[in-house]
Amino acid sequence: MRWAAVGAVCAALLAGGAGAAVAAPSAPVSPAPAASSPSPMTATITAHANHTSIKAGSSVTITGRATHIPVGSKLTVRHLNSSGKWTTLHASTKVMKGGDYRVHVKLTTKGAQQLRVAHGRTLSPVVHVTVT
Repeated sequence: MRWAAVGAVCAALLAGGAGAAVAAPSAPVSPAPAASSPSPMTATITAHANHTSIKAGSSVTITGRATHIPVGSKLTVRHLNSSGKWTTLHASTKVMKGGDYRVHVKLTTKGAQQLRVAHGRTLSPVVHVTVT
């Protein structure tokens, strides 16, 4: 009798297992997607002048936001000189908490001035100021 009970249990297990295997065929296993390496964050700088036209010897304030540049990093102001080269002016500031910055630039050369803010190779768009 003991053998009959064991045989019945085995038959039930086999029947249940076989039924499950037939009822739910296993789907092909696809490999997990490979983890992609995180792309480096691109640093950006915005720039806006508080005036588009000033008198020679006056200052213009450039404000903006530096993203993905650490707080406290130095930002410099560059201008396009008459030779067509970008040169650094004696005006700089540091990135504040939240990425904002503000810098005052005294312009003495009359004419159309093109300015931009820089941190290493990261450059803001050009800001145009006319000096009269």
